[in-house]
Amino acid sequence: MIKIKQYSCLFILLLLAFTVFAQQQNEQDGLNDLKTAYINFEQGNYSDAYRYFNQMLTLYPKDPTYNYYTGICLLHLEKNADHALSHLRYASAKKVPDDVYFYLGFAYHRNYQFDEALKNYEWFEKVADKKKINDYALENYKTMARNGSYLVKYGKKYSVYSRERIPDDEFYKQYQFNDLEGKFVERDDFFGWEKDSLDEETVLFVPNESTRNEVLYFAAKHKTRNDYDIYRITKLSDTAWSQPENLGDVINTPFDENYPFIHSDGATLFFASKGHYSMGGYDVYKSSWDWDNQTWSEPENIGFPVNSPFDDILYVPSANNKLALVSSNRDCGFNEYVVYKFDPEYHSPYIELKSHDQIKHLALMEVNATLDSRKNKKSKVESARKSASFIQPSLEKDFLNKPEYDSLMNLALNYQLKADSIRWIIDDKRNLFDKISDGQSRAKLSNEIIELEQQVYLIQKNADKCYQSVREIEQQNIASKNITYGFFGEHSNGKEVVETDKNKGIKTDQKETVGQAKDSLHKIQFYTKGMDENTDNPYDFGLSINIPSRYNASNPIPVDKELPRGVIYMIQLGAFSSDKQPSVFKGLEPLWCIKKANSTIRKYYTGKFRTIREAEKNLPRVKSTGFSDAFIVAFNDGKLIPVNQAVKLESDAPEKKKRVSDNANEKVHTKDSAVDLDIIYTVNLTMMADDSTMIEQIKMLVPENKELYIEEQNENQKITIKSFHNFDEAFALKEKIQAIVNKEVEVYAFFAEHQIPLEQAVKITQ
Repeated sequence: MIKIKQYSCLFILLLLAFTVFAQQQNEQDGLNDLKTAYINFEQGNYSDAYRYFNQMLTLYPKDPTYNYYTGICLLHLEKNADHALSHLRYASAKKVPDDVYFYLGFAYHRNYQFDEALKNYEWFEKVADKKKINDYALENYKTMARNGSYLVKYGKKYSVYSRERIPDDEFYKQYQFNDLEGKFVERDDFFGWEKDSLDEETVLFVPNESTRNEVLYFAAKHKTRNDYDIYRITKLSDTAWSQPENLGDVINTPFDENYPFIHSDGATLFFASKGHYSMGGYDVYKSSWDWDNQTWSEPENIGFPVNSPFDDILYVPSANNKLALVSSNRDCGFNEYVVYKFDPEYHSPYIELKSHDQIKHLALMEVNATLDSRKNKKSKVESARKSASFIQPSLEKDFLNKPEYDSLMNLALNYQLKADSIRWIIDDKRNLFDKISDGQSRAKLSNEIIELEQQVYLIQKNADKCYQSVREIEQQNIASKNITYGFFGEHSNGKEVVETDKNKGIKTDQKETVGQAKDSLHKIQFYTKGMDENTDNPYDFGLSINIPSRYNASNPIPVDKELPRGVIYMIQLGAFSSDKQPSVFKGLEPLWCIKKANSTIRKYYTGKFRTIREAEKNLPRVKSTGFSDAFIVAFNDGKLIPVNQAVKLESDAPEKKKRVSDNANEKVHTKDSAVDLDIIYTVNLTMMADDSTMIEQIKMLVPENKELYIEEQNENQKITIKSFHNFDEAFALKEKIQAIVNKEVEVYAFFAEHQIPLEQAVKITQ
């Protein structure tokens, strides 16, 4: 009997121990889940973050923080903004971060409620600091909202024949017309360029050889701004093409221009732009070429409903302007486009749109007409046969980095060839003029000759300007022969040359042109705390931006080099099919390359951090250099692991188990500020402003390691005491204060500076 009692007691003790352990494990898992969701949100992994926040919202439907997070996630995950709006409206009336007004404005923007969007953008501008306003590019969104408000006042009800959802890497294959004399192809495939994961997919139209079209239009990144501009190349002979020519400031803006199409009339250009008069995302524009003045007309927005607050791209009308195709991602899943075929009805009047429902309905561009498919059948085999003989130009991908001298010389030769070609045509017409006796025909031919001579004059004038610039560069080079700069140049015979003037002592071992050398003497450095000062250390940590980079031919970017043991975080810049020169990475250091066995793919990384906090702190800096798709990855003992698993391993490490109060510097750095990734409790109450005696008594009760804040609110004072990492400690202080003030005292719970349900926080930390 005694033994049975002993076994029973032992069983109960084991059960209690197991229960306590299980409870502690569940609490730790609950905190890790919250941390992982928050980090996913900050990194832009909205799908993973949404699963957690939406689950919390089912438990705490009135919690403003989870409405805030869920609304923003939905805004990134769904094209229909209605769901996001309901959550963000609720959150905006509560105590949540100020940027809720920006996201609420953006949700209204996506929902075609531009006036409401502008109101919320302007309210965000009132409550946010200047840094946030700049980070969110608020002025651009305000401008787009104003544009949208104007553009949706009127619209056309088009005859829409079809709307098909197509994967975003194949949508252009649907572009078929009876009179479309050519086909669309991927730009990189056509020019034979290597594809980079950092580049936006883009296409160009390749005309059939039978059309004798001598110009190709395409988009590529601008060499300094890193946005997309539209360029053209001109056929010089049966085997040669000109160097690319930027279409200039009338067409191109500091924002992206892409998806150009030149109409069969040879003078009307359709293209997509995020600049000009856009209502959001890409809008479609058209511009006409003025042959007399050799200029493009001011781009004209095609209007609503072809354009929307989403990406509307690749507008292609048929030769007879009876049909048109356009693609949009407004009403489809992610990684998809809807390809619309419709009658552009250029001469149809616009109708006034008087209600929001009318605007949203028209924006759907639903199928409302039929088209006899027999009239529009086109043999793909025939199309391919016609275009197969098209001479493919040879164009280097780094054409934007060619020296100014070469570019000007190529442009001058291009103009000169055009002028000479027209002169030959003029000579032929003059010979024909002597053989014609009919007076009317002679007068017509005379006018043609005069028009051609005017064209020659303008083209030759452009050629002469280019030649003049070329000669000026030549004279500058001659004058600079006795000047030495701190770089390897054509006059240095491969030896290091050091400038002996004001830039004395600056050296570099890279070959550069004179113009490049001047730029390279301006050294820019940014350092992050924690970077190893010994740059020879293969395990140097942190992140820096150094121009010029320390990586070069003699010190290449490390490939498949051993990584430090333990958990480390790095920032992936992109995946490439070939080795990249250090200059591609804008001075980011340290750099790392990992090439998987039996694969041609090379992944490049920058930075090296022991904590997710440091990695998150530096991610915005990396994105600011042009790598907008960069993201954080994690390794453990040299092996790639999920980031949330790394965060758990990091938090489980012995050195991380100290109380936050023992190490106040342990914070995670987000895009806005440094915040604690722990649950914090605060004690809160409101007192009369003149009740100074009572406030002094409260101060006496506050523990030494806690902080007391007093905020003046008219005749009251709002008192906040923080930061407690244990609910019981906060609750005990609440009881003490409540006993002397005879007022309600409340305890709030916060995570990452956002208030969360007290019930949930207690479950996690109790």
